[in-house]
Amino acid sequence: MAALLTLSLLTLHCWRRFYESHKLQVFARTSKINLFYYGTAYVHYAALILITVGQAPLFCGKQKGEIQWTDNWTKLVYIPCIFLFLLASYGQYSSNVVLANLRRDKTGAVVTEAHKIPRSRMFDSVSSPHRLCEIVLYIVFATLTPTRTMLIMCLWVFCNQIQSAVHAHEWYKRTFKDYPKNRTAIFPYIL
Repeated sequence: MAALLTLSLLTLHCWRRFYESHKLQVFARTSKINLFYYGTAYVHYAALILITVGQAPLFCGKQKGEIQWTDNWTKLVYIPCIFLFLLASYGQYSSNVVLANLRRDKTGAVVTEAHKIPRSRMFDSVSSPHRLCEIVLYIVFATLTPTRTMLIMCLWVFCNQIQSAVHAHEWYKRTFKDYPKNRTAIFPYIL
């Protein structure tokens, strides 16, 4: 059940990210992605699926998998995890809406490719709320699929998102002289 739930939430996450990338976000025409980063994303999501399925008891043959949600009490973790996942997913989506709207007018037409200071919602506290939400999503995955390999995957995501957030925060501070001084990179009041 834990593996099925994790895979369902991961599918929802991937469809939302697909929608954001193709319909919501506004990329500059001159933007390019490094082929290594593009390939890494495919490997990352394939590995995430294999980690989840590979450790589920039904897929391990006669040996036990690492996922052991056997008593009714531990199944109670499902509901808070689903709620936290949906909350973080909405937070990530709404952050991407704020970023996209910086380049659109009220009718939805793209009017600029210039960077601006995002304001409102979680941007009042941190420079990269979408990255903070990504970390929360992976905490949910690690809670539902508590294996060593999933913890390693989460560590990879934590490091990646924190590094990206710190770089973005420093870029914002260098680029915009009026950038809010009270904002932190990714964790409110901490980092």
